[in-house]
Amino acid sequence: MSVVDYTNALGLVSGDVVAMIGSGGKTSLLFRLAAENRDRRVLVSTTTKMLRPEPERTAGLTLLYGGEVDGKMTAPPIDQLRAACAAHELALLECDGSKGLPLKGWAAYEPVVPDFVTVTVGVLPLWALGQPVVPETIHRMELFCALTGAIPGEPVTAAHLAAVVEKPAGLFQKAQGRRVLFLNQRASEAGRDSVPYEIVEAAKRQGIAMLSGDIHRGIVREVRA
Repeated sequence: MSVVDYTNALGLVSGDVVAMIGSGGKTSLLFRLAAENRDRRVLVSTTTKMLRPEPERTAGLTLLYGGEVDGKMTAPPIDQLRAACAAHELALLECDGSKGLPLKGWAAYEPVVPDFVTVTVGVLPLWALGQPVVPETIHRMELFCALTGAIPGEPVTAAHLAAVVEKPAGLFQKAQGRRVLFLNQRASEAGRDSVPYEIVEAAKRQGIAMLSGDIHRGIVREVRA
């Protein structure tokens, strides 16, 4: 099934507070959802740091942040964020950082997901498969290797990404509310309509809903276990 309405695909409803976590497309997905919901009162904020978006991306939205450091917006006080989320019909929060790299390993305090979040969307790029396990590809590579069993220099495999989804110290370790895994594919790959078996089974065992698609092309598909 192909649709372009990411809001419906993710099952978002009025009052939802959505945490975007992971790597390889979470900011793009956040602003696609914001654009789809401009007829609602939409809040965009962060619990970590977030690159200041272009003005055209934030037109008509409420942008809440605490300050700026090196061109990045910092998190507002948590009580202020909680109140702002309650005052909007939809809140979209960037709750994770990967230094712009496709993959990452998580420290014990990450992702920073508030307890009032109702939906946690974990973004994982399928196009990272086959990329080398090196610091230029993976933020906190040592933690990624400890989590997945990957060996520096070898290619990223489906088994590594399955571990990211399933392991307690992985992508969803701080998730709140309903969990959704979004597997981001580039356009050249999206036509394959396939997700590696290992990843599907890992999400199934954890009761995590799955979508796949190309965020930039507006393609999204439900993945059935």
